[in-house]
Amino acid sequence: MAAFLRPSDLARIPFGSCSITNNGCLYFEVVAPKETRGKRRIIKPFTVHPHASDIELSPVQCFKALQDHPALASRPSGSQLFVKSNLINQPLSSSTISSWLHEEFIQLCTSESNVSVRSLASSRASDSGISRDNIVALGNWASSETFVRHYQRNQMAHVDFTSTVLSSQDEFFDANDSFGTLD
Repeated sequence: MAAFLRPSDLARIPFGSCSITNNGCLYFEVVAPKETRGKRRIIKPFTVHPHASDIELSPVQCFKALQDHPALASRPSGSQLFVKSNLINQPLSSSTISSWLHEEFIQLCTSESNVSVRSLASSRASDSGISRDNIVALGNWASSETFVRHYQRNQMAHVDFTSTVLSSQDEFFDANDSFGTLD
């Protein structure tokens, strides 16, 4: 679920907006995301499909377990999806969500600094053959240029620099032959 959403967007998901659709998908809304329309905040709907082959990796199953948890049955209306485990009446802050994503996921993927789950997930989606238009729409980027410039991490990953830059027709010289003696 977190793949294309900012931590601040995740913190803005009302628990009451979450439901399982007739076709088994998880539906939820992000209220007042960073994006606006005509300078007005919006409500952005999302649909998350269950994992095709592994129930343990399914965000839909995760939500069902959360929804059925007895300790969360007494949640007040208007509460957020992500709440503190010891104080379920208090929502998690976006900074807590961000630090969890970095500690639990990003550090497992890369040692680079300033890497977001959005860039890792969108690049993985691109590698998996998902069209750029779909990635841009799901990430809610203004244009595909925003995705390419700031989030796509793998633009050059599959380029064969050796064959592209060096051709067999290039003439190479030994640098030592050019210097002679330095007496």
